[in-house]
Amino acid sequence: MLLRDNTCMLHLKKIPFLYLLLLLMLCMFFTGCFESISSNDEKDSYAVTVIKVIDGDTIKVRFPNQTTDTIRFLGIDCPETTIENNTANEYPGITSLGCLTSYGNKAKSFVESLINNSEITIQFDEQTERKDRYGRFLCYVFFDEQDVNNHLLELGYARVFTIESFSKKSAYLETQQQAIDLSKGVWNCTFSMDQLAIEEVHYNAMGNDEENLNDEYVVFLNKNEESMDLTGWSVRDEHGNRFDFPSGFRLAPQSSVTLYTGKGTNVSTALYWHHETPVWNNNGDTVFLYNEKNVKVETFVW
Repeated sequence: MLLRDNTCMLHLKKIPFLYLLLLLMLCMFFTGCFESISSNDEKDSYAVTVIKVIDGDTIKVRFPNQTTDTIRFLGIDCPETTIENNTANEYPGITSLGCLTSYGNKAKSFVESLINNSEITIQFDEQTERKDRYGRFLCYVFFDEQDVNNHLLELGYARVFTIESFSKKSAYLETQQQAIDLSKGVWNCTFSMDQLAIEEVHYNAMGNDEENLNDEYVVFLNKNEESMDLTGWSVRDEHGNRFDFPSGFRLAPQSSVTLYTGKGTNVSTALYWHHETPVWNNNGDTVFLYNEKNVKVETFVW
C-alpha cells in the first residue's frame, strides 16, 4: 500500500505546473457558469440575446456567459394564449375569454416579430425583487432604446400588473388609460366581444307553435371586427333546456346567426336545435347566454 502511495506521488510531481494552473482556471470558469447572474453581481442591466418567446410577457434569453434563463416583463401582464388559462373580469369588464385569448396570441406574435433572436437590454428595478415566485427574473425590456413593456401597454396587448411594486407604475397606468380611452387592443373586448349580443327573440310562432317550430328562433349578433369562435358557448331557458353551439362554429364579424328551435341543416347563418317541442314560452321566459367558461354573459327577458 505504501508503494502505491509513493508511486502516485511520483506521478503527481511529473505534472507540469502550467497544466495544474489551466485545470484550476477551467474549474473556476465552469463554476461561474452554473448561474446566469452571480449572487454577488449587483449590475442593474445586462445585454442578452432572446432565444425563445414563451408568450407576450415571458421570454427566454442567453447571457454573455452562454447560460440561459427566463425573463418576465416587469409591471405588465398579457392575456394567456389558451382559453382555459384566461379568466373573466381579470381585465376589468372583459368576460369574453375568446377575445382575451385572441389578443394573448397577438401579443406573443408581436414580441416574436420584434425581439426574437435579437439582442436586448434587460433592466432591474430596485423597488422589486429580482425574481418572482417561479424563479423568473423580473425586468424591464429594452430594444433599440424602446421600453417594450410600455409599448405593449400602448398597443393594448397588456394590462398593468398592479399587485407588483415598481418605480414605473404611475407612468404605466397612464399609458394603459390612454389605450383604454382609445379602445385599443384587448380593451376593444369590453365593447364588442365581452358578450355575444342577443339581437332578437321570436318566441310566438305563427299558427300552432307545436307545428311551426322553426318560426320560433333567437338571433345572435357578433358586433366585433373579428370572427368569434363559439365553441363551448350555450343557450338556456328558465326550465333547463339547453343548446350547445357546435364545436368549431365561428361567427363572422358584424354578422348574425339565427338559432331555430326545430330541425334543419346547420350553416354559417342558421343553427337548428332539433327540439321536439317549443322552447320559448309566449307568456314570458328568459334567454340565457353562457360563454365557454360557463359564465352567464347575456340575458333577454320578456
